[in-house]
Amino acid sequence: MDAKDDMDIAANPNLARDLITNPALSINNPDNADSAGKPVLTAGMTFLGQFLDHDMTFDPTSSLERQSDPESIQNFRNPLLELDSMYGSGPNASPHLYDQSADGQGIKFLVEAIPDSSAVSVGGFARFDLPRNGQNTALIGDPRNDENLIVSQLHMSMLKFHNAVVDYVKSELGLMNPGEVFTEAQRLVRWHYQWIIVHEFLEKTVGQPLVDDILTNGRKFYKWRNQPFIPAEFAGAVYRFGHSQVRPSYRSNFGPVPADINSQVFKLIFNDSLPDGLDPNDLRGGKRAQLVSSIGKLSSILGMVRYEPIRRLTQSCQPCCLIW
Repeated sequence: MDAKDDMDIAANPNLARDLITNPALSINNPDNADSAGKPVLTAGMTFLGQFLDHDMTFDPTSSLERQSDPESIQNFRNPLLELDSMYGSGPNASPHLYDQSADGQGIKFLVEAIPDSSAVSVGGFARFDLPRNGQNTALIGDPRNDENLIVSQLHMSMLKFHNAVVDYVKSELGLMNPGEVFTEAQRLVRWHYQWIIVHEFLEKTVGQPLVDDILTNGRKFYKWRNQPFIPAEFAGAVYRFGHSQVRPSYRSNFGPVPADINSQVFKLIFNDSLPDGLDPNDLRGGKRAQLVSSIGKLSSILGMVRYEPIRRLTQSCQPCCLIW
């Protein structure tokens, strides 16, 4: 998409698809590719950045309608990249986030299978949505992670990852006490998450040389006393560059026949001309995932993000928060 491009989807019903597949619509804005033609920063990284933002900062008190004193703003998040936006206050204080069944034991997250989704999925795999109440409000640790389909499915995928790690801790590490299982699973999930931030997200966002320099030589500019905090300049200005990375449309699903473009799902991220309903024809959040719009796996969202096996990380990785 280029500035001043025609965004009239009524005139072109295939606009969401054409913005991705038609090179003529990106003459002045070519894809960011390396010498081998591979994208340097895949589309899903934008939403990983959004997920990270929601994990670092949360200010439900400020308003755009009044001026706020930066010194008095309280961060309702723990800015240590510990996934409190997902875990909430834990199984005891946030029981509505956790599966209280015999299998879940109150230490796995609630997830909802989308009925009949396996019939339209590659390999016949079921797809999942965030758990929701009767008014479609997502039952998650941070309501902002249901702002659009992609970040909500990323959050859901992290919930499923935690649940899989719970099973791993029981079967491979032999822990059985629910409290001990949860603590160990949470530790492993956080380590994987932090590894992705340092070795994927930051490397692709600020570059490998800068990451290596900070890991080797430490911080140069950021100073804090008593406890870490998020500078207002970072939260309100610097990190908001991610808004400029949002694309007008996304290929949210490859459908049951990935090679067939008519099987793939293309939608505008937001289409304000559409009335609000059960399933508007865009990627807005706050809706139960329908068969044609849900995303099945974390790898589908993040594209080129690579994951290291749990066994390797438990042996070699230590918690690290590069920003600090």
